[in-house]
Amino acid sequence: MSAERASSVVDTSSMAPRHGRLRRHSGLAHLLRWVGLGLSVVLVAVVGVVGVSVLRLSTGIATVDLGSDVPPAQAGFAPYEGGFTILLVGSDQREGQGADFGEAEYEGGRLNDVTMLMHVSDDHQQARVVSIPRDLVVDFPACEDPETGETAPAESDVQFNQALARGGLSCVAEVVSDMTGLEVPYAAMITFQGVISMSTAVGGVPVCFAGPIDDPWTGLQIEEAGTHELEGEQALQFLRSRHGVGDGSDLARISSQQVFLSSLVRTLQSDAVLTDFTRLYAISQVALDNMTLSSGMANVGTMVSMARVLADIPLDTMQFVLYPNVLEGNRVYPDEEAADELMRRIRLDLPIELGEDSLGIGSTNETPAPTPGEEGAEAPVATETPLPTEAPGAEPTPTPTTGLEDVVGQDASQQSCVVPFGS
Repeated sequence: MSAERASSVVDTSSMAPRHGRLRRHSGLAHLLRWVGLGLSVVLVAVVGVVGVSVLRLSTGIATVDLGSDVPPAQAGFAPYEGGFTILLVGSDQREGQGADFGEAEYEGGRLNDVTMLMHVSDDHQQARVVSIPRDLVVDFPACEDPETGETAPAESDVQFNQALARGGLSCVAEVVSDMTGLEVPYAAMITFQGVISMSTAVGGVPVCFAGPIDDPWTGLQIEEAGTHELEGEQALQFLRSRHGVGDGSDLARISSQQVFLSSLVRTLQSDAVLTDFTRLYAISQVALDNMTLSSGMANVGTMVSMARVLADIPLDTMQFVLYPNVLEGNRVYPDEEAADELMRRIRLDLPIELGEDSLGIGSTNETPAPTPGEEGAEAPVATETPLPTEAPGAEPTPTPTTGLEDVVGQDASQQSCVVPFGS
């Protein structure tokens, strides 16, 4: 795959996703063994790890080489020039952390069980976060294991979440790049403990639940419907919960995580976290202790410039969508036609219209009634993205069409609720 760079901006408009027909991976330098399921809090870290403690940010970050040219560092602290794309990875490996989380020691390899690709448009007016299902079946390139130096051969029909074990973060980046047609110059991972500490540093995230949840697999217990502030270990339990939401599938977990992400973004903007130096400093220290960044992101100027952009993106144009897929038997494959159209629109920064019924099977727009016995209890209100208004006498603006009638997702302005398992 090739892309022509202009300054630090990658022109990817001519790229087309290849759904796993991948090129051979070049060698990578090294990869520290990090773990965690930081899907939503990775986004916090990308935003919050900036603008503070310049000396420590310059020297204390664990980095990894993605095996490609490092993008030029952004000069000064002005907003990032043009669009950018960041790979966000959480791993379900629990080696060495099982006892801390009430689980038996995990014997398996590293799995990228949470993988998201965030793309910010050239004009900084929209951001799309694409969640890639862990069970998606794709073709893999040859990937070198950063710890053993051994190379896993190219292979067809491999479950997507094996990419991290086969060749580290750079292997995940290469697979994602070939699936989406987007160059992946930046990446970040976070640990289990990082998720706990980061959600606490942010001050908790209010999440609406349409009913009670009892998930013995993760320990998540929500006793009644309504909005609950999630932080610390409970936030981690929720982000990892699959058997407690929707139909118990990974796709249900993704849609419930999008509820968390949307609320997180609203919290960051409404509480002015991004302009509060004390809170930013606390977030940055947690990030430094629990994150691994690609070498291109481990630059203070670049991180600050990205945060400047993310802080100002309107809520209704920050969208969280599921990579299109189809179920064949008991296996999940890319829906190639829908995926091609979705990624084409993301690469070209074109509108993506999310319908009223676009939420996944782990979330709903139907809000629960106030808790019985609580006078004046207020349930969260589900909102829809407002339509643009027209100036007097102006011709109506045509509603953009997408060719993606079944796209699953929501934007950050929608106050949706988590659906309990079996509801």
